[in-house]
Amino acid sequence: MTEVSPVRLTPPSTSYWSIIKLSAPIWVSNLAIVGGSTIDTLMAGRLGPTDLSGVAIGIAVSISIFVGLVGVMQGLSPIAAHHLGAGKHEKIGQELHQTLWIALFLSIIGVAIMTYTPMWMSLTNAQGQSAKIATEFLIINAIGLPGAMAGRAYLALNAAVSRPKIAMYISLLMLALKFPFNYVFMYGVGPFPALGGAGCAVSSALTAWLTLLLFWSIWRFDSFYIKMRNERFALPNWKIINAQLKLGIPIGLSAFFEVTSFTFMTIFISRMGEIIVSGHQIVANLTSLFYMLPLSIGVTASVLVSQSLGAGSKESAKTATYKCLRLAICFAVITSLVLYFFKLFFVELYTENKEVIAVAATLIPFAAFYHVFDAVNCIGSFAMRGYRITFAPMILYGVLLWGIGLGLGSMLAFTNWIVPSPMGAEGYWTAVAIGLTLSGSVVGLLAIKVARDTLAGKKIRLR
Repeated sequence: MTEVSPVRLTPPSTSYWSIIKLSAPIWVSNLAIVGGSTIDTLMAGRLGPTDLSGVAIGIAVSISIFVGLVGVMQGLSPIAAHHLGAGKHEKIGQELHQTLWIALFLSIIGVAIMTYTPMWMSLTNAQGQSAKIATEFLIINAIGLPGAMAGRAYLALNAAVSRPKIAMYISLLMLALKFPFNYVFMYGVGPFPALGGAGCAVSSALTAWLTLLLFWSIWRFDSFYIKMRNERFALPNWKIINAQLKLGIPIGLSAFFEVTSFTFMTIFISRMGEIIVSGHQIVANLTSLFYMLPLSIGVTASVLVSQSLGAGSKESAKTATYKCLRLAICFAVITSLVLYFFKLFFVELYTENKEVIAVAATLIPFAAFYHVFDAVNCIGSFAMRGYRITFAPMILYGVLLWGIGLGLGSMLAFTNWIVPSPMGAEGYWTAVAIGLTLSGSVVGLLAIKVARDTLAGKKIRLR
């Protein structure tokens, strides 16, 4: 009887060039996605502080809900990447179908929360025309939420199987459509009435469903996925769903803590008036744009670590973690310097209002300071996802980003308990800078320890 030798699995390349090749299209894709919010902010800013304030509230609430929910679905990425590394292609399609069921269930929750606008208007103290724009924005944006959620499942899968260019091309196409769609619905063209700032949400909902249609078409008809596709769409498989949720819920909460440390800032700062929240929104949008580069390297770290472990190479997983951290730090230092020294150039792209420019210019130094730590924070947490460790980062994010970022921030912004007089918006940005500095330091060191301990065969107690 002939003995069949086991198949030797090849780990992915972890050279710097390979990391850049995988990260670049992810970066462009994420930049294009955030670019949609940038276009909304730019165009609303040209309509005036009232529209910009309403759009800022709508974006802040929408992102808070969307990021927290879509994060729960991110268990798909390390699982699918592990299956690819292990050569178990047929299991990838099964995982995708269950992620889509999760997206459906979460969308029902998300739409209900997003459309309960009286709560959001009360929380933000929005009034008059600004509240009207924010309310319309949220109701319209909720229509696109299911499409956006399902689309993110395909986006995560394409990154996991090292095909990020698919998402890049689709995201760039949607970005190209964003301006003309915005123009039509904000200013009114032909039979479409002028909706002002709320028109941004119409274009967002349209592009969300178009994105899903394109992702599905490529998955269904591209021969690359033939080994992964199932013949029929599967009914809910609670075993697979539970496995994804075990990873995904902590990821979702981590993303929720991180993103809402900024979006809730917008909600609370909106109580300080249209000028303050407009200046804050500009800086928040700028930091989101610059954050896309470390985020893309973080996704790459998660994918390479997962694929390496699936192929049985702990050494490759450690190398990927270390190199992604080094690369992200180098880029982050350069970004921080550019953001700080060219702050007025960036701010003046958004508005001509001198008061808004002055507010934004005082907040940018905080963002420039913490960006390097935020980059380390991102790479460390994503690398640990590849090792199936999601609980520890969630706890750290909750304590440091909410406890310090929002808790301490509220005290600094509105009270004189710690400082002689309330600091306003600068109080929140000071606290977030402290929280992200601590979080980045701890998470980065923790990721290095996990990579070393895994290579040494030590039992990892953090999950």
